[in-house]
Amino acid sequence: MMIRSFDELEKLAKEQPSKRVALAMAQEADALIAIVNAAKNNIVEPVLVGNKKEILKIAEEESLDIGSFPLVEAEGEAESARKAVELVRSGKADLLMKGKVATATIMKAALDKELGLRGEGILSHITIIESPLYHKLLIMTDAALNIAPGLEEKIGMVNNAVTLAKKLGVELPKVAVVGAVEKVNPAMDVTIHAAILSKMADRKQIKGCLIDGPFALDNAISAKSCEVKGITTQVGGDADVVVLPDIEAANVMYKTVAYLTNMKMAGIIVGAQVPIILTSRSDNEQVKYLSILSGVSLV
Repeated sequence: MMIRSFDELEKLAKEQPSKRVALAMAQEADALIAIVNAAKNNIVEPVLVGNKKEILKIAEEESLDIGSFPLVEAEGEAESARKAVELVRSGKADLLMKGKVATATIMKAALDKELGLRGEGILSHITIIESPLYHKLLIMTDAALNIAPGLEEKIGMVNNAVTLAKKLGVELPKVAVVGAVEKVNPAMDVTIHAAILSKMADRKQIKGCLIDGPFALDNAISAKSCEVKGITTQVGGDADVVVLPDIEAANVMYKTVAYLTNMKMAGIIVGAQVPIILTSRSDNEQVKYLSILSGVSLV
């Protein structure tokens, strides 16, 4: 069954066995509220890593009952990240979640060659967006990890996004490679990447999805835009995945959705040994709760 909303994703998560989530630097109110709410719904079993005194203080201030959750003492960002990663590596947690710790710090621990959670391919960040103006969930990559991805990185980003889309029940994900224009321009590497990725999918060098591009964003999500501009495509207007050109564009889109719309959204890292629930530290508890749902859906 294809998951078309976060409500459907939540229902699915509630039907599955709960997953243990190690929250790195848990002394952050929105993350703590989100993980406690997920625990109340029997979706997760939290393991809280960080300064116990500060965690307990926030729990008291927010009227959160965390008495049954394990607390692992850790001081500072680096130690919190390292201990949370260790919990996953040792099998004491199923997923990793970012709390107050900076993205760079938790990813350094996760990417450690000997003690981290590296997978076989590239790691990439995925944003899942639910808009009342779009007919299904939209997956966007990469707002947080790959700064200026080249062709090889984009192949990995596509594969990661397609894996997630299929977990959400999309049988043949439609991937739109997005930039500023919808025509190949030799002066714009993004459009060349899009053309190559499209042809690679046609020749089954990238499998399990349809890829088209270059698109401007409107072409990717609006069938009317494609009709007006004379674009014949199986992907445009019906994209499941949009691949943004670089971290600048994707992060601006992420923050625009978060702060200037009422859309629902979630953020996770894929491609590691386990999903990493990763949002901006300034994201609210709803974004973090929905991110937990998204991470759980991949385990």
